[in-house]
Amino acid sequence: MSKETKFLSIAIGLLQGQLREKGQSDPIVDGMDAERLVNFIRYAKVVCPGGKARTNEVDYPAPNKRNRFHRNGIPENCTELGDVFIETTCKGLGTPSQVKFFKLLEGENFENFDRVNGKITMIRDITGFDGTLHRYLPEGRYFIEVSKGSEYEIITDSIEVKKDTLEKRYYELNRFIDLEKMGWIAGDNHHHSIYSSPAFGGDDDVVESPQDIANSMMAMGLGYGALSDHHNILGHKAWQALKREDFLPVISKEISTSNGHVMAMGVDTDVIYNIPEQKDRTDEYLRSEFVRITNIIKDKGGLAQINHPRDLQRAISWNPAFNDMLDIFETMEIWNGSNPMLPGSTNDLARNLWHECMKKGLFLPATTGSDTHNICADDYHVLYDEILDTRDLIQLNTQELSSKYPEEVKVYTLICESLLPILEKWAETNLTSGGVRTYVNIGIGSEHGKARTPQKVMDALRCGHSFLTNGPILLTTVNGKRPGEKLGDEDKEDNKLDIKIKLYSNRPLSKLQICTENGVVKEIILKATEENGHYDYSCRLTENPLEYPHDHYIYFVAMDDCTNMAITNPVCM
Repeated sequence: MSKETKFLSIAIGLLQGQLREKGQSDPIVDGMDAERLVNFIRYAKVVCPGGKARTNEVDYPAPNKRNRFHRNGIPENCTELGDVFIETTCKGLGTPSQVKFFKLLEGENFENFDRVNGKITMIRDITGFDGTLHRYLPEGRYFIEVSKGSEYEIITDSIEVKKDTLEKRYYELNRFIDLEKMGWIAGDNHHHSIYSSPAFGGDDDVVESPQDIANSMMAMGLGYGALSDHHNILGHKAWQALKREDFLPVISKEISTSNGHVMAMGVDTDVIYNIPEQKDRTDEYLRSEFVRITNIIKDKGGLAQINHPRDLQRAISWNPAFNDMLDIFETMEIWNGSNPMLPGSTNDLARNLWHECMKKGLFLPATTGSDTHNICADDYHVLYDEILDTRDLIQLNTQELSSKYPEEVKVYTLICESLLPILEKWAETNLTSGGVRTYVNIGIGSEHGKARTPQKVMDALRCGHSFLTNGPILLTTVNGKRPGEKLGDEDKEDNKLDIKIKLYSNRPLSKLQICTENGVVKEIILKATEENGHYDYSCRLTENPLEYPHDHYIYFVAMDDCTNMAITNPVCM
């Protein structure tokens, strides 16, 4: 599936989700598919004034000819370059951090800059293990954002880059909370490297080495990371060699099947699902293969997870006919970083599957994974511009295009009007290593870093002692029980619940939802105390939002929009 087709498929699903949220339906939106929109775009570019004649697939940029402007920040043949040096420290020591440069458009300045401006201009970079970054940028004015994940204040600044001039910036990052002292560390459970590329027998356009990825993960404040390449385990030794006092590399592999992707975390054996010839393809065989590989993973001490179970592509999406055997897995990835957590998204569908499992009494702890194939996060830069080019062609040639493609014009226009702003914000905010992350509670070690072991990480994931986030820190207890634990009979006397919420964020939040397997049971509008570079929304709730015995699980969601939200695993009732 091409990136263009995938983007449009996601967009159609989100439109359908928007309508469902409003209690509406539209047969045209429901009946649309991405290939129809792709064909419509090609037609518009060929026949409309102002369009580019691209008559066949060969004319589209091949993956290995991807626009490199946003990878290194320098357009082809650009000679007007300035020199930029940045150093990031925490408590005076150099620390890897994420640095985003947004080139200001005409009419924009530092005071009025809004990243949702109709064009993805972001250039993502990172300071090294020593906290320094030295690079070139084209002349111009830039908005700078310096960050390091959920526990640090976000710093913003401006810079003007001039030809043959060196600009220096020094930033001291304020860590407003240290969750490791409370037993929590954040990690990315699903990331790809060059070992998933054709150079090593794969088919993914990935160029980053394990060292690049470790640097990128640490720049996002992660304490552990699982490198989960397809096809092979050739990167395991290189990944393990990157262990540091403050970073734990966990070996993993994403196993390809013809009915989904299975993650084998913590297993150094190359576990392979044997995909049968079509003549031998029976449900009995396919099921037995899933049982075989998950048994191997667990026998080797690893963690068996089903990844992105509701993906758009059938070959990497879990077969719904096999839902009765989901209990062979130990965790489920419900929040994949390749698309936002919005109604109608594949993540939303995965979350619904998670609910269905809980309704049947099966608790599969939820996880996230960025599924990053490109740490520079330039996946949508060129595509977004092309989407807008087609929107402009529709506006200039409305009558001609509407007469030939009325349904495509309607759906495409709805996508541009109602989805592009939030998708632009999401692409500039959450893509890359640790863009979504899983915090696990592994306990407090006697010395710094002593508690970090792959086994402790996997044990915490298996138990659901975790929360999922692309920003906020959400620590909760229900009658003293944390996520993944179960209330005893004594905890349910008089149907009273004592809910304690510790909720911190370096960006504003708007609401907290109390949820069960049956959906949202209570929504609270949040009010913050703002201090020390963050917002504190912590509170205590003693009102019982549940109806015993109808709800068997309780969990929490804090959010502003899909770019700043957190989801806990449930406390079992």
